[in-house]
Amino acid sequence: MSPLALASIVIASGASGRPAEGANPTHAYVDLLRPGPGGERVYVQATLPDGVPGLFLVDTGASVSVLSEETALRLGIPIERGYGYVEGLGGRAPFDRAVIPSLTLGDVVVEGVDVAVGVRGVPERAGLVPLDGILGTNVWAQFVMEVDYPRDRLGLHEPGSVRLPRRAAPMAFENGHVFSLMTATAQDRRTDVDLIVQLDTGAGDLLLDGPAPLIDLEGQFTVGVEPIYGIGASEIMPPSEFLVETRRVGLSKVALGGRRFSVDGFQARWVGWERATGLLTDDDAIIGLAGHALFARHVAWFDFAGGRFALQPSHGKRRSLDVHAVVLAQDLDTYGDDPRRGLLRAEIEAALDGTDDAPPGAHLDAALRYLDAFLTVPDLTPDEVAQARTLMAGIHRFRGDLDAAWEAERALDAGQLVATGEIVAAVNGLALAGDPAAALALAERAVEATRDASDNEGKIEQSTALVSRADALFALGRLDDARADLMAAAAAVENPDAHLLRRSRVALAQQDRYGAIALVRRLLQLYPSEGTFLWFYALLVDDPGTASTFEADMEHAMSRLHPPFQPLDFQVAARRALGQQDAALDLMQQGAARDCHDLPQSDSSRDNCIAWYHALAGVDLDDALVRVDRALAKDGRRSDYLDTKAMVHLARGEGALAYEAALDAARLAPDDIYMLWQVERMAARGAGG
Repeated sequence: MSPLALASIVIASGASGRPAEGANPTHAYVDLLRPGPGGERVYVQATLPDGVPGLFLVDTGASVSVLSEETALRLGIPIERGYGYVEGLGGRAPFDRAVIPSLTLGDVVVEGVDVAVGVRGVPERAGLVPLDGILGTNVWAQFVMEVDYPRDRLGLHEPGSVRLPRRAAPMAFENGHVFSLMTATAQDRRTDVDLIVQLDTGAGDLLLDGPAPLIDLEGQFTVGVEPIYGIGASEIMPPSEFLVETRRVGLSKVALGGRRFSVDGFQARWVGWERATGLLTDDDAIIGLAGHALFARHVAWFDFAGGRFALQPSHGKRRSLDVHAVVLAQDLDTYGDDPRRGLLRAEIEAALDGTDDAPPGAHLDAALRYLDAFLTVPDLTPDEVAQARTLMAGIHRFRGDLDAAWEAERALDAGQLVATGEIVAAVNGLALAGDPAAALALAERAVEATRDASDNEGKIEQSTALVSRADALFALGRLDDARADLMAAAAAVENPDAHLLRRSRVALAQQDRYGAIALVRRLLQLYPSEGTFLWFYALLVDDPGTASTFEADMEHAMSRLHPPFQPLDFQVAARRALGQQDAALDLMQQGAARDCHDLPQSDSSRDNCIAWYHALAGVDLDDALVRVDRALAKDGRRSDYLDTKAMVHLARGEGALAYEAALDAARLAPDDIYMLWQVERMAARGAGG
């Protein structure tokens, strides 16, 4: 978590998370959990006052801990409403305040933990496991903290009871944040940069922030836009609001915490070079926000009281503890065969699919069994029924069983489908099944159910319902009405640029090609890394004037991106659409080398990736068909693989087969406007429909 998130939260209270008097051992160890294989952030379980283990992000970048509203209400602890505001990357947001009477971490009891409640933008889940909050330095500063990343183990030691490595570096602990010095060696292996870094276990990589005069890296960085998210974001803020121009600096070595180690190829993100001062401090120092990427191979020691920080090699057997597997085992041990636990268990089983050595599909089979049992519980709330049936439908749809997916959702009313985010998929599923009248009737009920929305969540649901009706109206050929609903959907979330791709689709159906181009062009300006927008724009070009404008727009969009973020696949498609085959082939080779060739030979995604690039370039099409069919045979009827198959058949001139595959893909992902437009594009090319 960035210091731009919680740095401004100050809670004036004597309660700051103190170890219980005389009750704690000198040393204690707790498992660290991750939300999946290779997960960057680490989490810990702490037993709450009601005896239930809570899941918390371990975050030395947060000066105060955070508790979810749901957990605070469950515990019944007093909440001081309207306590203050937090300033984050997403804006200014209010928060409430509470005190957790006690937390137990392994054998350690911490009393009187101040927490901010209801902080907007804090994640609600770790993977698919509900997250109770964040534990910040108002807890960790009471200990010498030992974070063993390779072994997924957290050590909590009484101050003064352990000796840090001899080469430990000085560490400053100010206003709830921890800082140390770091030397970064640029990719040229000659340029060294001395930085002040905030040590943040809640961050992912290395974020540099500060003015340009203090750093000499001319020619050793790229410039581009990328999203940087933070606390305080409103739910209705469009993703484009989070795009920030960054410099990416390649590093070869880092000296931190008394160690100098290789990070060859690692890229630090750099913001704020044009300002007189940085965002993270009030002076003119270059500061870095150092996170998981620099800690991951080490044991990180934080001696808050002694003012020392160290990184050292980890000893012992490496392990990785998936939070889903751990929580599932605990739940089974605590509650046995209680069917009321079925929804949580099904969500966890779905998250575990493909992450371990279980037979293919075993976790999904278990998830469906849990859901079947859960739905027999007599006193479920409508929301619980809706969540269970939606998950069941998603599993069936993922497996390609559309009849079972629809059967799972049939009992849900329109309001429930909106609340679970399934209304657009349900409406388009009916339309693709050949019943657009039923699709419109369902969408009408959804719009009526959300008519009186007032808060942000309600406005989002209202906008989604209007989109579903627009799609149903489009399927019936009522294009003016569809356009009106899309404009109303954009107004509901106060974003004039919402649903631009759908609006472009309507404009094209109304024979307004230039209007369609203008809308997709706007999308490319907002989101230059989204290759689908680039491709659809290219497909709308039909004369030399628009072709030259498109090329200029494409080159400008790509110049705004760091090279690793450029969508090479859709550039291949765009160049081929413009008749520039040599350029398309060159980009295909670059893209396949970057995106496909490092994937394991046995991985079906490698076959699909290579087939996709070959289809877009129109080369090696026999091999491409063999590869995508092999991927489908291994992983089942996945919508992305079927989309690749459609493109392979289209490139081979097999129009009917292309349309069939595109239609199958859209039926599996009926809320994806890209898939819907692909079907229409195949039909318009005489491939079907």
